[in-house]
Amino acid sequence: MLRTTRVKAMYHHGTMLSSIVRLILLVGTASSLAAVSATVSESWLDRPLSNWNKGAGALRQLPVPVPSQRDATAASRCREQGREPVSAAEKALVRRGWTLYGAPQSFGRTKVISALSGFDGTCRPLGFQAFVYWKGRYAGTLSPLPMSSGTDAALTAVRLESETAIAADFTRSASSDPACPSRPTSVFYNLKRYNNPALTPTRATTAPPCRSQMDKLTSTAGGEETTSLSGRWVLTEMGEQRLSADKPYVEFDRAAMQIAGDGGCNRFSGAYENRGSSLTISRLAATKRACVDAEANRVEREFLRSMGGVQRFDIREGTLRLYVSDGGTLAFIRR
Repeated sequence: MLRTTRVKAMYHHGTMLSSIVRLILLVGTASSLAAVSATVSESWLDRPLSNWNKGAGALRQLPVPVPSQRDATAASRCREQGREPVSAAEKALVRRGWTLYGAPQSFGRTKVISALSGFDGTCRPLGFQAFVYWKGRYAGTLSPLPMSSGTDAALTAVRLESETAIAADFTRSASSDPACPSRPTSVFYNLKRYNNPALTPTRATTAPPCRSQMDKLTSTAGGEETTSLSGRWVLTEMGEQRLSADKPYVEFDRAAMQIAGDGGCNRFSGAYENRGSSLTISRLAATKRACVDAEANRVEREFLRSMGGVQRFDIREGTLRLYVSDGGTLAFIRR
């Protein structure tokens, strides 16, 4: 009888301990999930920089693209936004499932290659990433996670200041001001050139928050009225040449800090940044259809070349003028 009582007591004691352990595990799991949820909702730009490119071994694996929520018809409609691989580095990206888009940027032996996993309904990149190489060897990415146009912490511009110094701009959007980037952030990287090169983010700077409702902002710079770029603008003058067709045109998307448009023969897209009256356009990419009309081909080539060299703008009496680095101008009207 005594032994039976002891056995029952041990059983109940064990059951109680087991219940306590399960309770601790459940609480721990809930806490872990809460921590993960908090981490996921917070952008990496809101935390101290860490080196996500630091590999445990000598040979780091290229990341695999994250499947994106593609528009059902975007894959075929936007296919020509991509391009074929040329170098061994680009072929390695394609083999891992990435789609190349935009021209690579280079400084000496350092190269930045852009790739994506899909397009949205307006052919904007989804699940995109920027890959850095030195002498054809993979060094890392500019973001720890794939990005999508129109979302927080999306890459908008890359500047190669030397073979070893890179800067990248990321748009920041807050729920309280979805119409404009709330505090654009620039991240600076150092590239160490070894047999296995390493890309390290070293510091980040964040601009002051933009004023609310940037799309409605009207400011004065140098005595000239500067109003919102947002919307569609149709080209009417290019240098001394006057145009009357509904193409080329460009659309500025303030929320995503992206541009898109039609050069007359091909669709194009890119990123832009402006402060006051300054304006820079980057990451221009266009489809590769050939126009039957030779003049339309010439106009488009000159237009896209000029767009890549824009330095500043003004808007007066309903006309947008873009001032190009070579001294040329482009004039548009809203339509």
